[in-house]
Amino acid sequence: MLRGIKRLNRYENRILKIVKLGGKLVRLKQYGFSSKTEDGFRFPIYVLEIGKPKAIKSNVSGLIAGVHGLETIGIRVLLDFLDDLFARKNSVLYHEIKNGEVGIVCIPVLNPGGVALKRRSNPKGVDLMRNSGVEAVKAPFFFGGHKYSNLFPYYRGKVLQTESRVLDRYFKEYFLKAENQLIPVVDIHSGFGTVDHVWWPYASTHEPCADEDLFQKIGSNFTNHLNHFLYRFGPQSETYTTHGDLWDRLYDKFQANIKETQSPVSRHFLPLTLEIGTWSDINLDPLKIFRKRGIFNPSRELKQKSIVSHRKFLSDVIRLAKMNPSDIY
Repeated sequence: MLRGIKRLNRYENRILKIVKLGGKLVRLKQYGFSSKTEDGFRFPIYVLEIGKPKAIKSNVSGLIAGVHGLETIGIRVLLDFLDDLFARKNSVLYHEIKNGEVGIVCIPVLNPGGVALKRRSNPKGVDLMRNSGVEAVKAPFFFGGHKYSNLFPYYRGKVLQTESRVLDRYFKEYFLKAENQLIPVVDIHSGFGTVDHVWWPYASTHEPCADEDLFQKIGSNFTNHLNHFLYRFGPQSETYTTHGDLWDRLYDKFQANIKETQSPVSRHFLPLTLEIGTWSDINLDPLKIFRKRGIFNPSRELKQKSIVSHRKFLSDVIRLAKMNPSDIY
């Protein structure tokens, strides 16, 4: 536990550094707390608002990491991206943020209890990406989510967890009524496969989501025109299906809200999961499969290269927030 708390403190210090670097463009909010550990600890969950308040309403985008406590590379990718953005201040995205054209809201660590305890799950033993209550049409046994016991991985839980409710609140406050036509959000994960995937809804079914054509168009644009050819784009269900995906739940909530409000403005909520493939370097470091965080993170030799390699992708996704569908070619 002590080592985990020290790790969290390092991330919090990096968050504070980003707040200092960003000056008036960055605001830090304590947004909630984690589930309690067995010792009664609850860890704060923070949100970073980046950009002018008007841009947070009209051209907002989102970044999330640390949903699974073992996948710390995602936290480092997110913090490195923000650190670089404000340390250099010479990118197109930085000037767009400074000019009020784009806003970003970040949750750098959604599951701080899992990070501290070195668990995939939250402190209650619940896998947050199996926790939404969404039932898959057909999911792999056990791996796709189960309700047997929190002693086993991929446990779905019986109720929506504290961390999942924080994500709900984040979605409702920043995205449900956002004014931009394209509302991109990237949730950074790791630990599956040998290539980097970019997934969109659905995880629970092979049926296409309402924005399938738009997602396909974005994927094609990113591959063919923005040179993100090392990423494999597609709905998550093409790779595997699961119960309880949080983004399936929030995406459907957004679609239901559009129907209820009959909004005349075309708005598209675009949750993307960046799944960093961390199995390709097992031949370089075979012993990583025996370490608790090993298969969920790159080997030491490739860690820094992996961290910096996603900067352009994250920047290009965030810049979707100032576009409309006709801008995607």
